Amino acid sequence: MIQVDHIYDAIVVGAGPAGISCSLECIENALDVIVLDRAERIGGQLSSIPGPLQNFSAGFYATGVALRDEMEKVAALALPQRIVTKLNVESFNLSEKTLQTNQGTLKARTIFLATGYRVRELDISLSTGFEKDIYYHSGSFKKELANKKLIVIGGGDSAMFTALDMAEICPDITVLVRGNTLKARPDIMERIEAHPRITVLLNTSLKALRGSPNLQSVVVANEEGERELPCHELIAKLGYAPNTEAFIDQLKSDARGHVIVDQSFATSIDGVFAGGDIVQPGYDRISFASGSGMMAAKSMRRVIGHNV
Repeated sequence: MIQVDHIYDAIVVGAGPAGISCSLECIENALDVIVLDRAERIGGQLSSIPGPLQNFSAGFYATGVALRDEMEKVAALALPQRIVTKLNVESFNLSEKTLQTNQGTLKARTIFLATGYRVRELDISLSTGFEKDIYYHSGSFKKELANKKLIVIGGGDSAMFTALDMAEICPDITVLVRGNTLKARPDIMERIEAHPRITVLLNTSLKALRGSPNLQSVVVANEEGERELPCHELIAKLGYAPNTEAFIDQLKSDARGHVIVDQSFATSIDGVFAGGDIVQPGYDRISFASGSGMMAAKSMRRVIGHNV
């Protein structure tokens, strides 16, 4: 439960791996910390990761949801009454360390921003009328997608993991990649190339969606011209954008909206720190997010006056 007219040692905005890591470090060092998140459950984007997490040294998790569930257990033990979900921060005054929320005004001595990424969506001119047939997170909809002819758009790790995951339950997966190479890791590319149900089309862009009332095909284009491919559902993996619009004009940032931080994860405003997917320089990995949260907490302790 939040306390208005109270100055917290630390306010953490975002309850993904970075935010929870920061909060755990804060509470272990007896800081008065509160964690805010607009979602119903903690974990950030973990719930949208369908495949196994094989690059996280803290343990093996079959899915992002599995890691999210374990994170909730830790948070329940270490951060009781410290996490507030379904809360919207309506405005930020970072210089004053003040947040206006739908539950009142909050103030702190330090702030950690860990608002994460969101998926980039298809151009509205393409998606209008077919919203129910376009998916950006497929993990929760596997039953609906089973046995369907799918198009996956994207050339990175997320798109390839999705194609591999869906190929277990679908007869035909076509992956559209705008560039001339895949951006996915080499080990994933080897699995894609060897899979009999997955076809990758390079240098290919999506031009139109067709069907009535449901999606029936897509029009794609490459150097050979346009052609139509049958398709029941479409999964778009177009990358991510940082959730920083609400405060980015107050901070030093890069052209894509990432917050620029130093080695202590300090931003251009004293007492304000940032971590996880929204920072530059950064790395979109769970281990980086967790580490950045811990390091930021150490820096926040220094601001507050702890000997660290």
